Amino acid sequence: MHKQYRKFNKDAGHKIIVLLFSMAMILSCAGNTNVSDRGVNVIVTSEKASEEPLGDQSLEPSLWGTGNINQIREYLPLIKRYSKIYGFDWRLILAVIQQESNFDHNAVSPKGAYGLLQLMPETGEEIVSAVSHIYDYKTPEQNIVAGMHYLWTQFNRFYSRGMDSLECLKLALAAYNAGPGRVLDAQHLALYLGRNPNEWESVKLALSLLSPEYYTLHRYVWETGRPRSGYFKNYKETINYVEKILRYYEKYKRLLK
Repeated sequence: MHKQYRKFNKDAGHKIIVLLFSMAMILSCAGNTNVSDRGVNVIVTSEKASEEPLGDQSLEPSLWGTGNINQIREYLPLIKRYSKIYGFDWRLILAVIQQESNFDHNAVSPKGAYGLLQLMPETGEEIVSAVSHIYDYKTPEQNIVAGMHYLWTQFNRFYSRGMDSLECLKLALAAYNAGPGRVLDAQHLALYLGRNPNEWESVKLALSLLSPEYYTLHRYVWETGRPRSGYFKNYKETINYVEKILRYYEKYKRLLK
């Protein structure tokens, strides 16, 4: 998960969203309030989360891959609780965790991303500084909550009135992986090409056009002659990341009720 949180967190509208969210979190401590009930747009894929633990039939290794099944069972109540607060379907969060760390809470990427939801240190520290209920992104529990918060932040960053929520989720996942700047560049390029910048297929195409080989195109789009966040060589990784999470999510929706 990319480390551009500091740069893009300075947007004034985003600060207002974070403030509203913090207020909602304080209220939720008193009465299990959903953020969306306080007028903040989140994600629409939330479904009623069962408070029952996973049954034995849900713990087959074929479902969870090679990850630590008992560990996920331990954290599931927390995942369900905060998924409800943030407006996410808890099975989506499981899908993101599978893709990010394969359920290994000690996972550390070559770039330094840490934990179940693979937060970069700079991003984790920024979230800890900005959000009162997150105080240590390195513990498994707090890593889950901080990762959800960062995904929620990206969803709100790209959401606009009337936008399809699933399309927005795809953009948010891409931003979680590559950084919001890459997605904003792709939206800019998609718009230049006459495509809908709020649709994943358009953004996916544009991501592939951010690589250096298309530098002549970039000269027509940006005054500097290159994307604002620089050339993007790893676009295939981000595209695969988004689409694998969506496949995992569909699997969990079928198998976990």
